[in-house]
Amino acid sequence: MSGEMDVIQDAEERGRTDLWPFWRRAYAAGDPLPRIACAVSRETYRFDEGDPLPAEYRELLTKMLRHEGERAGNKSFLGFMGTCLDLAEALYPTREARVIKAEYLAEELKHAIMFHRLAVGLDRDFALRDVPYAHYTFHLPRETWADDAYFHFLVDLNGAFHARDWRESSYVPLAKMAATVERDELGHSEMGYHFLREICADGRGRTLCQRLLGKWYPAALDMFGRSDSKNAPLFIGWGLKSVDNAEIRRLYQGYVDAKLIALGLEPPDPLKSRRFL
Repeated sequence: MSGEMDVIQDAEERGRTDLWPFWRRAYAAGDPLPRIACAVSRETYRFDEGDPLPAEYRELLTKMLRHEGERAGNKSFLGFMGTCLDLAEALYPTREARVIKAEYLAEELKHAIMFHRLAVGLDRDFALRDVPYAHYTFHLPRETWADDAYFHFLVDLNGAFHARDWRESSYVPLAKMAATVERDELGHSEMGYHFLREICADGRGRTLCQRLLGKWYPAALDMFGRSDSKNAPLFIGWGLKSVDNAEIRRLYQGYVDAKLIALGLEPPDPLKSRRFL
């Protein structure tokens, strides 16, 4: 594994440009994400690959990984990556933007390998299971370059927040890869933000971005699930999560709102058009 990681690291170094990877600037001034800390006392669990897992723990961990979806054995993930490439080819404003999107796809496929190996260590049958993306955010139409930018800024940021929480996961393989996934996903979010900044540079583009917030903002908040989730205390109790859906959404919203205001945009009413409160 160490040899393979060296090859990946070498490829990442050779792929660096003034912009890519976007996470480099984001972390240069310190930790850009809010701290996610468990505020309740709980037993300390720690399970590694191959350890016998309690039935409830295994069920919750599998449920979490189903929602993640980034697995090489998940045909729906590979198909979704294909649509991302199609959108880039149809909508990209510059050649540089298209190259950047190709870098994004390369990193997402790297995650697919990482999560595939994690899934194989947990359950070989699950590793090959096709799990279509159920959440409606993944099915919102991306009709403009601004739509695509919002998707990356908001949806990849959701992944970064969850990966930040996994740093303290009781499942060792997940904890080990969490920092890399967090870094990359924040970089993908910063990629989307970079494109939004370019679009908002003129009044017409800023007007478009303000209008599209009505579509993407509530969907992004809904991605964290229901605030009254009955499973959240179970995830926290087993050490698979540190905070409930409402708390991680609150931290996420605060981060997003500050970034939107910096673009000259007004964050929408966080309750408007929501489906999962």
